[in-house]
Amino acid sequence: MATKTRRWTRADLASLPDDGNRYEVLDGELFVTPQAARRHQRIAFRLAHLLEPWCIAHGVGYLVGPGAVPSGENELQPDVQVIPGIDPQDETSFEECPPPILVAEVLSPSTARRDLGKKRDAYLRIGIPTYWVVDPDRRRVLVWTPSSSEPAIVTDVLRWQPRAGIPPLEIPLGSFLPGDPSGG
Repeated sequence: MATKTRRWTRADLASLPDDGNRYEVLDGELFVTPQAARRHQRIAFRLAHLLEPWCIAHGVGYLVGPGAVPSGENELQPDVQVIPGIDPQDETSFEECPPPILVAEVLSPSTARRDLGKKRDAYLRIGIPTYWVVDPDRRRVLVWTPSSSEPAIVTDVLRWQPRAGIPPLEIPLGSFLPGDPSGG
């Protein structure tokens, strides 16, 4: 006999403990993820460190990682996100920010299925223009856009051009993935 489970909302997140876990709500389901491993955090940090100067120089936006992506009763917390506009440099809440134009997740054994399934579907459903899934074990990045049914698989240089009139950002994977003699 099936038991009735509680339907979670974004409002419920405020009552959860500040215990080092990452809490997310998607379509009534609570996701609890333990603190990311050092390797995971280093990859996300390196990626953000490479993205931010380019985003600022071209007026694309600012970086947050991790940060909240609220949408209705849902709230996801990607490893890295680019929020369009100028960094407000204050206590602006995520609800007051425009939605991100790029979201990136770094795969971990505990999050891979969710990042490649439910979270990918949610990001695309709410109109995030670009979703990157960094797969450090296979040394690749999977790139989704709302118009793609399958990801582009990047194994050498990650390219991103969020709008016409600016040069594309080009990031060699070895510059943020560990184990590559060219930079990782």
